Amino acid sequence: MRLGTVIGRVTLTLQEPVYRGGTLLLIQPLSRSQYAGLSQKKLQQTSAQPPAALTKANALVAYDQLGAAPGHIVGFTEGAEATAPFAIDAPVDAYVACIVDRIDYRPPATA
Repeated sequence: MRLGTVIGRVTLTLQEPVYRGGTLLLIQPLSRSQYAGLSQKKLQQTSAQPPAALTKANALVAYDQLGAAPGHIVGFTEGAEATAPFAIDAPVDAYVACIVDRIDYRPPATA
């Protein structure tokens, strides 16, 4: 599982029936160094000033059934694990598994 910032939503005119009941979100993965900046504070779950993420070139689309919104930090899985929540085959490559409330991370000490 990786962490990322929700930066938008994807709107579909036509969709696979398996997508009903969820949303496709645009997510920018967070780097390890960014975890330290989020450590020891409750994450603001608003769209105002979300934490900086990696470049937009790294953004991905993930299926969400939890109700995450732009500005939320989410945990997501990719690949075959992303299809595990579905009873039938689903064209999903990334799945939002959790909405993060808090991160406790201490970077390793440098010598």
